[in-house]
Parts: sequence; structure tokens; C-alpha cells
Amino acid sequence: MVFDFKEVLKYCSELMITEKPDWISEHQVVQEEMAYKLLGFNLDKTSERPPVLIIPPQAGHHSCIADFGSPAQSLVQTCAQTTDNAVFAIEWKNSVRLNETIDDLVLYLDVCIEQAGGKVHLIGLCQGGWLATIYAAIYPEKVASLLIGAAPIDFRAGKSKVHEFVDRIPMKGYDLMVKTGGGFLRGDVMLSGWKLTSPYERYVEDYVNLWESIRDDGKLERAKKFRTWYEYTQNISGKWYLQAVYELFKKNKLIKGTLRILHRNVDLKRITCPVAMIAGEKDDITPFEQVYALSDYVSTPESHMFKRIIPKSGHIGVFMRTDSQPHWAEALNFIMNVRPVPKTDEREMVAA
Repeated sequence: MVFDFKEVLKYCSELMITEKPDWISEHQVVQEEMAYKLLGFNLDKTSERPPVLIIPPQAGHHSCIADFGSPAQSLVQTCAQTTDNAVFAIEWKNSVRLNETIDDLVLYLDVCIEQAGGKVHLIGLCQGGWLATIYAAIYPEKVASLLIGAAPIDFRAGKSKVHEFVDRIPMKGYDLMVKTGGGFLRGDVMLSGWKLTSPYERYVEDYVNLWESIRDDGKLERAKKFRTWYEYTQNISGKWYLQAVYELFKKNKLIKGTLRILHRNVDLKRITCPVAMIAGEKDDITPFEQVYALSDYVSTPESHMFKRIIPKSGHIGVFMRTDSQPHWAEALNFIMNVRPVPKTDEREMVAA
């Protein structure tokens, strides 16, 4: 095989990602704190219905996965075009708070919801999904509906590659990772962990595919956008990370009702709002069983639940594939048009 020197240089330059990813949709910073920014999109919408609030995951990557690539891939754009509601999203910052716990994450979310109007349609992606679920159980009156995508609720259900790490590495190993990061879980360590779940694809196949696309500028541009997001990393607080590993992944306390947040047990039965659950057919990080488990523990009636497995989709694809967006639009239309569950006294009046 004859190599073109210019193509080799072009290939090497494509490997050198130095840019920071960013949101593609126009927005304004509604509020900014040490740990996060609250971004507002299409705030000129005049609908009086509760806005949509998207909670991206904190998993070592930038939050703009919720608004990635092109408008056709953007969950933010899907929300803005499907509904008449204003759309908000949280941008998690690189963590600088050593003592941050899951309690703090819930409180940040509460501040954002108050800023957005006091009640929202809550969308949680991956880690943002279990955080949104915890919030909805603690403050059900502030959540008009709950939509989760590729989010673990029963952390032991199905067959997940994450189980292998959780089961094989003792807590001392996780403690060591945090200590070597100065009290934080470093983003590059998290990235290495994600890559090791699919080592051949990440360390061989990705580079082969990049070389095979070297003469196609369109493919190169798309690959560059993804690599810019994927390779850029952020640290997260070691304290809430260790809390999540032990209490959620190892002990599975969320579905047991023994997870204590803000001095109370998180009881999923307190969730009565419409619920949508979206999973990926090929997601080996969060299999659909972990996502669908939410329906077994909430008090939402079955008729007010939406479930969808996106064909051929892996974990990240649930959020940012172009062919995933119609499923999100369908879920949004469903939860926006579900009639509220009547209160107990109202049901008794109807029965009488």
C-alpha cells in the first residue's frame, strides 16, 4: 500500500484534538454558579406550560452532548421544535468542590428548577437520569413529567459491562483513584475506563475508520466533532462519585428505598407524574432492563408511561443519533398530552 505523505500529515492532525466542545444552539446563560451553568434556549416561547429542563450526565465529558453535531442530532432542538415550551439545560463545569455529594447535586437541580419557573418537564440522560429520578421522588410537586434516557434505575438488572468493573474492583480501588486525583475523579481516568469497556473498538477500530475516511471531508468533519466531544474531559467530585459507586452501583439502594438524600429516604413511589423511558437496543453500558425498572417502582399508572428501545442504538446514540430524535419527539408528545392523575379526593368524588 502506497501512503501519500500529505494524507499521513492530515491524519496526524486529525488525531490532535485541542478544541473545547460547545453547544450548537443559540442560548443565554440564565444563571452561573461554581458547579454549573443554567442555559436557556428559545426563551421567547410564550407557552404557559412548564418548561423542559435537560440534565446531561456528569461522566467525564462536556454537557453539550445534549446539543451535539447538527440540529438533526440535537436533543435541545428536538425539544424546542416538538413543544411550545421553553427549554433549559444544565452545563456541568469541571469540578473544583472536594466535598460535593449527591445531596449537593439535588440542591443544584432544585435551584435551577426554581429559576426556570418552579415546575418542569425533567429530562435526565444517563447519570443525569438517576439524578432526575431522585429529585422527582423528593420534590414530586415540582416535576410535571420525568423522561429518562439510557439511565440506570435498577443498577443490577440486565447484562452491563459496568457490572464487571463494579464487581471486580473493591471500594479501596475506587478510593485510590480518587486519592490519586487529589480528591477528584479525573476526567481522563473516566475516559480510559469507558474505552476499556470496548477496547478493540476504541483503540483500534476508531483509528482504522478515521484513516479510511481521510479523503472524505464530510466524514472527517463529523468524526472531528465527535472526537472533540469525546476526548475532552472534565473532573468530577470524588466524594459523590464514591457515594454513587457504593450506594447505587454496589448496594442498589435507589430501588430498595434505602438511599438517604437530604436526610430522607428516596421513595420512588412518590413519583406519580407521566414517565417516559428510552433505551438503546445495543447499549451495553445501561441495558434497557435498568431503564425500564423505573416503571416497577413509581406510582404512575401504566397508561401514563412511555417505553421505547431505539433500534441499533448504543449508549451515547440514545442522546445524539439523528434517528434517535423522532423517538424523543414521540416521548415528548406523549408526556405533554397525558392528563394529570387526579388526587385521591378527586377520584373518590368521581367514584361517588
